[in-house]
Amino acid sequence: MAARKKWRIRRIAILVLMAALSLAALIEPQPLRLRVIAHSDSAADQRVKFMVRDAVLKVTEEGILSCKNASEAEEYIRRHLGIIVATANEVLEKNGLSYKASASMGISRFPEREYRGVNYPEGNYKALRIVLGDGKGQNWWCVMFPPLCLSEVGVDVDEVQYTSFFAELYRSLFSRP
Repeated sequence: MAARKKWRIRRIAILVLMAALSLAALIEPQPLRLRVIAHSDSAADQRVKFMVRDAVLKVTEEGILSCKNASEAEEYIRRHLGIIVATANEVLEKNGLSYKASASMGISRFPEREYRGVNYPEGNYKALRIVLGDGKGQNWWCVMFPPLCLSEVGVDVDEVQYTSFFAELYRSLFSRP
């Protein structure tokens, strides 16, 4: 009798899990992106765009890696916008440029792109947007959370591990003691 009851509970748990996974697929959280827009398309402005990218990723690395989800990452970025702008302006000043940077969190339009085997479709996404000077040059962007941008500047993001509530639930229900 006890074995039959356990099996019935497991079957119900499987149905609940399947429903939850279906729902999770429908409400999958959007990644948080980083976009850096150069002052112009001159070689110097394009070069400094990447220097700003590197400096901003370095100054936000520890905080972003400590975030568990995109909402936490967005909140972290919002709290640190002043540091991000100051970091970008420091790079501009060190390179003898007279223009300044601005930064904001908001919705930006992005083209389709594949990142580390994951397809990110074209669409509107939350992003940290850094504009250098007039912002009339080409932009660079990546996925800031999950922290895929960090691989661009040499941080081993393979060491970062994410867990799934549903996978853990499944393991707890069906793994043998």
